[in-house]
Amino acid sequence: MTLKVKFLQALHGDSILITSESENGVSRILIDGGPPYAFHSRRQGDPRDGKLKKALDELQGADQKIDLVILTHVDDDHIGGLLRAFEDPDYLPKITKKVLFNSGQLIYEYFNLPNNVQNDIYGNFDSNPLTSINQGISFEKFISDNQLWDRQLIQQSSTYQLSNLTLKFLSPNESALTKLLNTWATEQESPFTSAANTDYRFSYDKLLASDSFKEDQSIPNGSSLSFILEKGDLKLVFLGDAHPGIVIEGIQKLGYTEANPLKAELVKISHHGSKGNTNIELLKLIKTNKYVVSTDGSKHGLPHKITFARIHSVNPNATILFNYPHLITDIFTDEEHEELGERLQGIDGEIAFG
Repeated sequence: MTLKVKFLQALHGDSILITSESENGVSRILIDGGPPYAFHSRRQGDPRDGKLKKALDELQGADQKIDLVILTHVDDDHIGGLLRAFEDPDYLPKITKKVLFNSGQLIYEYFNLPNNVQNDIYGNFDSNPLTSINQGISFEKFISDNQLWDRQLIQQSSTYQLSNLTLKFLSPNESALTKLLNTWATEQESPFTSAANTDYRFSYDKLLASDSFKEDQSIPNGSSLSFILEKGDLKLVFLGDAHPGIVIEGIQKLGYTEANPLKAELVKISHHGSKGNTNIELLKLIKTNKYVVSTDGSKHGLPHKITFARIHSVNPNATILFNYPHLITDIFTDEEHEELGERLQGIDGEIAFG
């Protein structure tokens, strides 16, 4: 039975729609929603309606549901589009069955601390989506009152079953959740991604010769959900914006080593290809020939070319897939593109497995 993955063009963010077909029917998972414009602005019929809205339109037109929405973390390029789609009563509130979300409330409860309401996320959930009036309803209250929230704290080594799909979570760990307690409402940019300058003018050889890995220090990214999606023998890895150190720890807890790596059909690279989120140690723990980078390249100098250099240094035959194909010519010279050939590809529609 088929497993299909569609990496929506969500600008500089992530939005991923997974469809699993089985003898018992179809299951769908939506991971994140990109920034707000991945859905739409607040004007009806706005020509800037994004790919997330169009994908949801297709589902609605076919009278189809989303079984599980996963919000990996609260950075705007992951939550913004989801909030817009939940604010519109004709979209995610209508077709979503369950939501997984590590809210501030859940984290405070886990550590037996009183909730800090300043960490709640508010949206325009109880009024007309074409207005801009904030009615003061938190996202947590909305999904709880509407019986959409599967209210459980997800962390490293958690598992989640959806029909014949198993999600094995690699992050966050307890340490990352602890750090998030004081910074939930504040989006922090990593020092590795704050500059608009790119490293595209350098060759793989030059980048690798001077490579010195420094891990992303963003606290929200450290709290990002990442997981292995299993369907029978198929394994796909979705890394959100997770820190590699935490992901490595999660993979090793499952018994994988460099000598016995995790064999996956596909890896969604962490944090839009940031050099602070993919290191050689992580790459050696996962054996795959397909890596996906999700971004239009419009923010923070991402993706970093050194990330791709590291991938090809570990696996010279790996294919890197771009949900915005124009990045291939932006990042690589004509000579590099010719040399790498089919190892650099744009994604056209869904990727199917099985």
